[in-house]
Amino acid sequence: MVEVSIKRVEGLADWWVNPRAASDYFPNWMKELRKAALTSNTLNMSDCLPAIECMIQGIIVEFPCDMTFEYVGIAGKFGKMIKCDHIGYPIIGGHEAKQYKNSEFENYHIIKIGLPWVFTAPKGYSCLFTQPFNRNGQGNAFCLSGVVRSDTYYNMVNIPLAICLEHEEDSISFKKGDPLVQIIPFLREKRLRLKYETADRDILTEVIEQIKADKNFYKDQVKTKL
Repeated sequence: MVEVSIKRVEGLADWWVNPRAASDYFPNWMKELRKAALTSNTLNMSDCLPAIECMIQGIIVEFPCDMTFEYVGIAGKFGKMIKCDHIGYPIIGGHEAKQYKNSEFENYHIIKIGLPWVFTAPKGYSCLFTQPFNRNGQGNAFCLSGVVRSDTYYNMVNIPLAICLEHEEDSISFKKGDPLVQIIPFLREKRLRLKYETADRDILTEVIEQIKADKNFYKDQVKTKL
C-alpha cells in the first residue's frame, strides 16, 4: 500500500469536494454493462479486467461545478478564444497556441484548471496526472498528462484541459461531478533495461487453450495470485 496525503489549501475553493479513490468512482455505464453481462451471459467491456483495473487505480478529482465552454472567435496570439460560464477560480489562465504548435492537439484551446490541494507521496514516488482511463472527455476535451515528483514538490498542481471547438458558437459542457483527472502514484525507476527474448511456445499454447476452455481464465488467474 502507498499512502498519498491530500492537503487542502485553506480558504481556496473550500466548496470543491475532496478527491476520491478511483475505486469509489466507477462509472454508471460500466455498472450497467456488468448487469447486462450477468443476465445475458454474453461478454462485454465489463468482462475485460485490464480495462477495469486501470479505471480503479489511484485517485479521481471531479469537476467542481457545471462548466460550459463556448468558442467565440479568433484573437491574436491566443488563437481560438473561448469563454466559460463559470468565472474565476479554478480557471486560472490558458496557453498561447504557439506553445504547442505542431502538436497533435494544436487546434485545441488549452486552459489551466488549478487544484486547491497539495498531493504528497512517500520518498521515491511520483504521481501521474492524466485523463481518466477509458473516459475520453466526450471526445472533444481531455486533460494533458504529466508526472509530478510528489515526494519533493510541495505545491498545488494545475491541470491543462484541452478543448476542441471548431466553429463559432460551438460549445461543450461538463457537469459537477464529472471526472476531471486521474492521479496514480508510482515508484520511480532510475533506469529501464529492455530484455528481448523468444517466447516459450509451449507455455503460450497452454495459456491459449485454457482461455478457450474458460472465458474467465484471466480473472481467475489474477484472483489466485492476489
